[in-house]
Amino acid sequence: MNATAIEQVRAGKARYCRFLDTKQWSDFAELFMPEVHVLVFGPDGEKVAAFDHRDAFVRSAREFLSDARSIHQVHNDELVLLPHGEIAATWSMEDYIVFPPTPDGASPSVHGYGYYHERWVERGEGWRIASLELRRTILETTVTGRAS
Repeated sequence: MNATAIEQVRAGKARYCRFLDTKQWSDFAELFMPEVHVLVFGPDGEKVAAFDHRDAFVRSAREFLSDARSIHQVHNDELVLLPHGEIAATWSMEDYIVFPPTPDGASPSVHGYGYYHERWVERGEGWRIASLELRRTILETTVTGRAS
């Protein structure tokens, strides 16, 4: 492995964000190993979600974002080459999700920050995420426009 592998993982994570925000679910799913291990933690350290299979994780993301508009961004990557065709990756992240108005006219949204901790593997079909842990440090929830 070399700098090319690092660049391929960076490009993979960029596609992760784009596929998630543009709801390209089959392309999003291809970024993961079938038996991916996913954990999501809230800002207080509580476990919010856990998945042990790509299909369950993608289905959950699809349901959560089905009617929402979102933007996911990653910055400040720390990528470390590991033995056996693996890369450890840490990314600072920010996301903003706007949900459709509720029946009473409220417009809910969330704005989050935190870190992705991932392990990417190369097994002959390109780089894939084998494990992903999202640890949020801040999660702001806003509801505007509620009818009186």
